[in-house]
Amino acid sequence: MGVDPGAQVQLRSTSSTGDHAMSQREDDLRSGIRAKILAGDLPKQDCRMTWYGGGTGGICVACDQPIAAGDTEVECDLPTGGTIRLHQRCYDIWAAEWPTCE
Repeated sequence: MGVDPGAQVQLRSTSSTGDHAMSQREDDLRSGIRAKILAGDLPKQDCRMTWYGGGTGGICVACDQPIAAGDTEVECDLPTGGTIRLHQRCYDIWAAEWPTCE
């Protein structure tokens, strides 16, 4: 069977655009959290105590989105007083970023 020289061939990339979108969202989340740290809207200090549990529907202080029941919520008691609540991914980014913010 021959190939029709007039036939159009569609090539599909093997890299997933979903992977790119996910890494872009991760970069955006990291940038947003870093900006909040630098603006003083998120603290630059370790948690005195940290708890992990199911989301309670509260708002994440890092991304301003609800922490759904299916998400892991991190409660962080600050040494200077107060408690902040974050998605686990937001907490991980915040914990990695705040020591580097000056």
